Amino acid sequence: MLFNKIGNYFKKQVKTNEWPVLIWSFLYFVFLLTGYFILRPIREEMGVTAGPENYGYLFLTTFVVMLLLQPFYGKIVSTYSRKQFIPIVYGFFGLMILLIWSLFHLVGTESVILARVFFVFVSVYNLFIVSIFWSFMADVYNKEQGKRLFGVIAAGGSTGGILGGLITSQLVYLVGTINLLLVSLFFLLLCIMAVYKVRRFAIDSEINKEAPLGGSPIEGMKLMLGSRFLQQIALMTVIAVTIGSVFYYLQGQYVSQFFPERDQRTYVFANINTVTNVLTLFFQLILIPFLLQKLPVHRILGIYPSLMIMALLMFGLMPVLYVVLGAICLQRSGAYGIMKPPTDWLFTGLPDNIKYKFKNFMDTVIYRGGDVFAQLIFVKTVVTFSKDLRILALIGAGLCVIWLWNAVTVGKLALETFEHYKEKQ
Repeated sequence: MLFNKIGNYFKKQVKTNEWPVLIWSFLYFVFLLTGYFILRPIREEMGVTAGPENYGYLFLTTFVVMLLLQPFYGKIVSTYSRKQFIPIVYGFFGLMILLIWSLFHLVGTESVILARVFFVFVSVYNLFIVSIFWSFMADVYNKEQGKRLFGVIAAGGSTGGILGGLITSQLVYLVGTINLLLVSLFFLLLCIMAVYKVRRFAIDSEINKEAPLGGSPIEGMKLMLGSRFLQQIALMTVIAVTIGSVFYYLQGQYVSQFFPERDQRTYVFANINTVTNVLTLFFQLILIPFLLQKLPVHRILGIYPSLMIMALLMFGLMPVLYVVLGAICLQRSGAYGIMKPPTDWLFTGLPDNIKYKFKNFMDTVIYRGGDVFAQLIFVKTVVTFSKDLRILALIGAGLCVIWLWNAVTVGKLALETFEHYKEKQ
């Protein structure tokens, strides 16, 4: 009976002619996140080995690299068509994975410097590949389709996250940690194939989908400075990253304290990823598609900050290991399962320069800039004045109250922005 209801639900969600592009979009995200979640537990372990107190410097390095890469990315977007620049960017990261794998075998797996390079690389890699994916989806689907299908597509990422965690935990003792990089590379190559399958369905572009976008490589920043709506989205991103950094610091402290062995920590991180992605899958596949059609977007955007207020207050009352791990799973699953689908939906129907240039600027420079602020200023300042981690959690809860106001504001401004661009068409 339950399966029949679920089947009828999806029949209503997906029109007959949408199945081919939806299936390939889903598989595209499965491949993308499977490859990433093979790399992520390795990155987390290397971060803990470097010491939670050094997170800020690792993210600062990541931010600097983002700033250096951003003009090159903008130049590629301005010069090449979408069908060209997406495989180019993915091909570049594929070559980097192969290079790092080779260096580990040449200089040894215990190299601290190379471990730090790997941490930074994976942090940059994640933001670029996911940002490009959702920008592409905003170009393939229109606003009405986005409401119905983005949650389903996002579930492909959760499925990939589950597969990536399982592959890592099952293969790490068979092929070794470093050789898992080649498994990740294989899934990235599958993504390039999926791009060519999906791009033929791009129908929502305001210009010739074969043409380059043109414009300045730093146009993403200019667009933000000229729009209150985009400024509020940027603020929402910074606050979300700051709260995520609070949980990331708590994770590093507790995992390093209770799991002293490297293999134990890698195993724990892989299982955190698996649990997180199972929860995310439920949010994306069932909850958010339903809410996007039943509630105004500003109310949906307010759900996740409200949950984070409760999670941080819970840790403030009970600062124990399993509360920390449970709160981390809720924070990560909520970020990708509750917050991200409606946030990405906000970009459907907007001009291509916003979808590709501002959104990438937001998902890369603003996101990692938020990491630097959170780790080097926010978290470091709080833990310097108070070693009690409950104080950090309570201050984070207060910041979430501001975040809740901001998220609701973004949702309301989105409606005004949609009307503005609709009148210009």
